[in-house]
Amino acid sequence: MVGADEMGRILEAFVDRFNANPQLAQMAAGWERTILIRAKDAGWRLGLEVSGGRVRFLDDGALPASAQIVLESESETLAAIFRGELSPTDPYLDGSLVVRSSEADMMKLDVFTLMVWGE
Repeated sequence: MVGADEMGRILEAFVDRFNANPQLAQMAAGWERTILIRAKDAGWRLGLEVSGGRVRFLDDGALPASAQIVLESESETLAAIFRGELSPTDPYLDGSLVVRSSEADMMKLDVFTLMVWGE
């Protein structure tokens, strides 16, 4: 099980990699979203905020009351995804990663998945 502190460090590293990529910044421009990331087994809630073409890490205390996108899975799966070790495609297809969002946001996430994880 991955704890909230460790996952926070993983997400901060992901944010650094995302923000260092000009293609991702261009794709994120004009897309203002809050993404809630919830671990079913560990009980933590963390998040990402996409704004102004950049991504920022949100710890539990900084999360808004609602998010446009919710990602939910076991902590190890979420950690592997955001470390870049596991594409979110397989866990999504087998049901171990639940994604709640609008269809338009799901399409945007598909593009990011292709650009970040190569699938």
